[in-house]
Amino acid sequence: MAEASLAFPSAPPHRGPGEPVRYVCMPGSPYTGSTLLGLLLDHHPGFASVGAATGLTPRIDPRTYRCSCGARFVECEFWRRVARRTAELGHPVAVFGPGWSTDVRVSRRRWLNGILVRSLGSLRVNAARDAVLWRSRPIRRRLAGASLATWSLATAVLEATGKEVFVDTARDHQRPKYLRGTPLLDLRVIHLVRDPRGNVASIMRHTGADVATASRRWRHANLEADRLRRLLPPQAWLRLRYEDLCADPGGTLERIARFAGVEPAPLPGAIGGPGHHLIGNSMRLRGVSEIREDRRWREELGARELRTIARIAGRASHRLGYDWP
Repeated sequence: MAEASLAFPSAPPHRGPGEPVRYVCMPGSPYTGSTLLGLLLDHHPGFASVGAATGLTPRIDPRTYRCSCGARFVECEFWRRVARRTAELGHPVAVFGPGWSTDVRVSRRRWLNGILVRSLGSLRVNAARDAVLWRSRPIRRRLAGASLATWSLATAVLEATGKEVFVDTARDHQRPKYLRGTPLLDLRVIHLVRDPRGNVASIMRHTGADVATASRRWRHANLEADRLRRLLPPQAWLRLRYEDLCADPGGTLERIARFAGVEPAPLPGAIGGPGHHLIGNSMRLRGVSEIREDRRWREELGARELRTIARIAGRASHRLGYDWP
C-alpha cells in the first residue's frame, strides 16, 4: 500500500519564481552528534543551520535562553529579522514562543498526537491510518501549515545568511515523511547513526534511562528513520555514521556537500563564533576546538549491559552497517 500524501499549493501567495528551497533533515536517535554536524555545516559557505527547526521546548524560558551568538534569544536581531520575514512570506513563525508552527502536530495532547502522526511500526499500517485521517480537512490543514511554516523559516534564514541549503538537526524520525509532500522544499535526508554501544551509553547518561530502555529507544528511532528511506528517491538519502564524521570530518563534509549539491569547502580550524545556532546541546555555545569520538561507553558499560544492548539492538545494528555484535 502506498503512503498517502498531502496536497500543497504550488507556491505561497508571496513566493516569487525560483527553485524550491534545498532542505536537509536529520532523522534518527538523539545524542548522535547532530549538534556537532550542524555546527560544522553552518561554517560552510553553502549551508545554514540554526539547530532543530521545530523550536524551543516548553520547559525553556526564551527570556533567559541565549542564542549561540551570545545575545539573549528574545533580543537577538537575527531572530527578530527572521520572524519578520516569515510574516512577510505569508506563513509567520512565532520564533520567540514555544512549539513553533514548523513542528508536525495535530493535537496538543501528546498521546493523541502520537496515534495520529507518529509511526505505528509499519509502512502498510501507517498508510492505512493516513488514508483515513487525511480525509479530515482540519488535519490536512495542520500538516500543510507545518510544512509551509517550515518553508517560510528556511527561506528567511537562507535570505538572512546568503546561503543555499538549510540544515534541520531535529531528530524527529517522521519529519521527512510530512515535509516531502510540498514542492516548495527540495528535501534531502541525512540519517546520522551511531554505534549502539556509544549511543545507548549517552542516552543513559543524559536521560537516566536503564540500558534496556535506552537500547529500545536506539532501535526504534533508527529503524523508523531507515523505514522512511523507501519513501524517497535514492539520491535524496544519505546514511552517515558518527564515527566516520569524527575520524574524517573533512572528507565527510565533502561527501555531504556533493550530496546536497554545493561546492565542497575546507574545514575551518576551529568551529564556533558568531552563528545563530539555537537548538542543541551546550556545544552550540562553546564551539568546537577538536573533533574527537566520544568513547566513554568503554568505561561505562559492563559485560551484562553489553549483552543487553546486543540482544535488543544487535539485528538493527547489523542492518545499519555495524559489525557489532
